[in-house]
Amino acid sequence: MEQGSDAALIKRAIKAYLRSGSPDQPGKDSLIREADGQRYVLVRNKAGLMAVYLVMGTTSVQRVREWPESLDIT
Repeated sequence: MEQGSDAALIKRAIKAYLRSGSPDQPGKDSLIREADGQRYVLVRNKAGLMAVYLVMGTTSVQRVREWPESLDIT
């Protein structure tokens, strides 16, 4: 798996989410979306969106508290 690949970025965001201490478990529904010229990892499970991470560079992600409305998917 390439370091900057979508799968690697999703895995990195899920690991960061799990370190946050939330009892909810992410599922295989997590994905990458683009909005306003930025790439975001949406950490999700069957219940819905749990966290959003901004892709920084090619290999890192940073959790954001607010994100573009276009990312609000159910």
